[in-house]
Amino acid sequence: MISEHIPFHPSGRIEDDILRKPLLADELEGVSFEYTALQSSFVWHEDPGAGAFDIILTLSGTGILETGNTSVRTGSPAIIRIPYNTAYSFRTEGKGLFSFLQVRRELDKEDLATINRRLNEYRQPYIRLFSECPVYTEDIKSDKTLNRMLLPQGMVPRVGMGLVETPGPDEVAEHDHPMLDQAFLGLEGCRCTVRADGEETLLTEGMLLHIPLASRHSVTVAEGDLLRYLWMDFFLTHEGEKYMEEQHHVEE
Repeated sequence: MISEHIPFHPSGRIEDDILRKPLLADELEGVSFEYTALQSSFVWHEDPGAGAFDIILTLSGTGILETGNTSVRTGSPAIIRIPYNTAYSFRTEGKGLFSFLQVRRELDKEDLATINRRLNEYRQPYIRLFSECPVYTEDIKSDKTLNRMLLPQGMVPRVGMGLVETPGPDEVAEHDHPMLDQAFLGLEGCRCTVRADGEETLLTEGMLLHIPLASRHSVTVAEGDLLRYLWMDFFLTHEGEKYMEEQHHVEE
């Protein structure tokens, strides 16, 4: 398992008005991650173009998203699906620090065909605080586990995201999924053990971890600790996306 840590700012400040750090470079084919922190009313611009889809995971502070004719204030933690093929920017308010993880999914021909069939839907922004996202259940997790579906199937071609939280002692039972690449992001207070094909890693807050493709893996959390991470599924094919509905039972 390959991992990398997001830089933290316990003082609530960074040396310059912007800090950018790519994470797990070239680790997942067709996927890139970049951490960004802004302060002092700095404005950050981005344009993924027609060949990619951007997802923003806000981690701290409050930022203003501007895209097209839309200007929206967003808190943290939250998920934002940027409208397809649309330039966008973020700025901070006052002198506060605003930080986020940008996840970019490169699109193949089938992805583009899917988008063009429902173009108006993909051109709308999707913004949800984590706490507002629907709850789901899954057989490999205990009844006391809180699961939230952050990015449901179909929001971005071949991508799904969710949140898992449970106090120890507890576990996510061993399983595999050869139809997708997966990454975990340790959220606030997270301290749990991830095992994959005999390898063991302590997942903590701010760690971005790649689960090897098709590996048998599980997660355990000891008494007094907290399992709290965001999972990101990157499907190899559109057919593989059926896994989302088969395994995750979203509560209405």
